[in-house]
Amino acid sequence: MPDPSAVARMRDSTAAFLRRFGLTGSVASSVVLVVSGLVTNAIKHGHGEVELEIRVLSGMISVSVTDKNPSPAVLKQPGPDDTSGRGIALVEAYSDRWGSTGEETWCEFHHDSAGRAA
Repeated sequence: MPDPSAVARMRDSTAAFLRRFGLTGSVASSVVLVVSGLVTNAIKHGHGEVELEIRVLSGMISVSVTDKNPSPAVLKQPGPDDTSGRGIALVEAYSDRWGSTGEETWCEFHHDSAGRAA
């Protein structure tokens, strides 16, 4: 079973990874927030090991989180008193594009050469 403390480690690793590419602004903050939501979702609802992959390309950052659950992640509308269920809503709100095939949930962020949202 994945360790919930992995969320903080993956969040910190993501921030450090993006800093190596000079990405420290609002786009980097959004990526870190979304990684936290995706990894938490995979730990709570997935099966097996959770893997995170981040790619920094010219003008784009792609994030992929995989686990062994064949059911795709879905966007929910939690009630005001619900204490969970907002992870995919964060992905929807902060990323430029996202999707889920079941074992993989991914998203993309577009940025300019200074690391700002494009």
